[in-house]
Formats: sequence, structure tokens, C-alpha cells
Amino acid sequence: MMRNLKTRLLLFVSLFVIIAGCVTTGSPTQKEKEARVQLGDSLLQEGKYQDALRELLEAAEVDPENAGIQNSLGLAYQNLREYDKAVSHYKRALQLKPDFPEVANNLGTVYVLMGQLDTAIVYFQKAADDVLYRTRHYAFMNLGSTYHQKGEYRKAINSYKKALEFFPGYSPAYDNLGLSYEAVEEWDRAVGAYQRSIEIDPESPVPHLRLGTLYLRLNRQEEAAEEFFATIRTDPSGPYGKEARKLLREVKKSE
Repeated sequence: MMRNLKTRLLLFVSLFVIIAGCVTTGSPTQKEKEARVQLGDSLLQEGKYQDALRELLEAAEVDPENAGIQNSLGLAYQNLREYDKAVSHYKRALQLKPDFPEVANNLGTVYVLMGQLDTAIVYFQKAADDVLYRTRHYAFMNLGSTYHQKGEYRKAINSYKKALEFFPGYSPAYDNLGLSYEAVEEWDRAVGAYQRSIEIDPESPVPHLRLGTLYLRLNRQEEAAEEFFATIRTDPSGPYGKEARKLLREVKKSE
């Protein structure tokens, strides 16, 4: 009888170990999911998109109703140029959380990459109209860029001005505003936009190069040369500096 009792106890202990093992190796915990999300987002920022995707897919298995994870998955697929999959995850994020302007802005960006500009405008406008979106200037900036691509320059100008209402020191908006003013041949306003961008960020080569190019177009060679030299100073070995050197040669030929 004692031997039977020992056998039963051993059997019970064996069963307990097996059951306990199943519990500890089962589905990931909430903490494990959060760790995967944090790691996935960090990998996204580092540009390691495949590794990020792997972590985020694991997190989504644990929490498929999480709009933030769906947005991050969209970003990963977008950077891997899997645009259809990116759209699918962004739309899923909006289903789960309709008031998610960051996702609407991201979705607009993917549609631009896919060449679907009218659809992109819908989503950029959705993001821009959200009064709780803390960086609405990004949405208006993207809206302006898309209108510019469509050749709707007045709408682009209005969008860039809106971006500047929300962030007056946003120099890239002035850079793009200058391009749109050039497109409608409002030269003085284009010059003013580039000059304002330089005031805000004098070390950016972009407005220097664009202003110099515009001065060259307007036969203001001396001023053009000054801006090209400034471009070279701010971007000595980069693409803007190289372009400025080429244009400087044109200035010298015209003298």
C-alpha cells in the first residue's frame, strides 16, 4: 500500500510539472508585448525595418486590437515599400481608433508614394482638421506638397500658410511656399519666402540654393553668387553644395 501511495505521489508531481511547464511557455504576457512594441518602435527609428516588423507582428498576435501597434506595422511595411500592406494596417488602426490623426497623415503619405494623390489629400485633410493633432503643421505641409504635385499652386500656397499659422518657425514650409510662388510667377513673394526661411535657419542649404537659383533666373547675378557661396558654406560636400558650384560657373559665364 505504501508503494502504491508513492507511485501516486510521483505521478501527481509529474503531472504538475507538465502542467506548470505549459503555463510558463504559453502565450506572451502583457509586459512581453509592451517590450516587443518598444523594441519594434526603436528598431523602426534605427531603420532596421525587417527586425522591427518581426517584433511588431509578435506583439500584434498578443494584442490585435491595438491601434498603435497597427500604426507601427504600417510604418514598417511602408519603409519596406510594401505599400498595400501598409495601407491595410493603417486602415485597421483607423477602424480601431477613428480619431488618430497621425495615422491619417501616414496613410496620406503612402497614397502619395502610390501615386494616388486625390486619396492622399483626403487623409491629409482629415489629419489637418483634427484640432487635437499637436503637429497639424505636418499635415498642412503634406497637403501643400500634394497640391503642388497636382499643379494646384494656389491651394498649395494656402496649405503652406496654414502650416505656418500653427508653426511660424517651420522653415521647410517657407521653402515650399517659395516654390509655389515661383510656379505662379510671383517672384517678389518667392524671394520673401526664401529670405524668411534663411532668417529662421541660416545654416540650411536649401533656401540659399533656391534663392540663388531664383536670383539667377531674374538676372540678379551678384545676389545669386552670394547665395551659391552660402550654399557651399553650409553644404560643402553634399548635393546642394555641388549644385551650387555648377550654378556659380553659369554666373561667371554670364558676367
